[in-house]
Amino acid sequence: MQAIKLTAEIGPDHRLALTLPPEIPQGIVEVIILADVAEKGAPTSSLREFFDEIDRFPGPRRTKEEIDQYLAEERASWE
Repeated sequence: MQAIKLTAEIGPDHRLALTLPPEIPQGIVEVIILADVAEKGAPTSSLREFFDEIDRFPGPRRTKEEIDQYLAEERASWE
């Protein structure tokens, strides 16, 4: 599968017209629309903002090894 990136405008009728480069073969394609919805008032967030928010939560931080150990102990208690 080949990805190409084009910029297009969606008209007031919500239709989208694209002219593809000639190297794209005829046939079925998958179309993914990435729309910037922030202008419409919808909240947007980046992955960095997400992790920054997690860092603000109170409580101890655990390492991967500590979490694995806790899960192993929890699973062992089920039997």
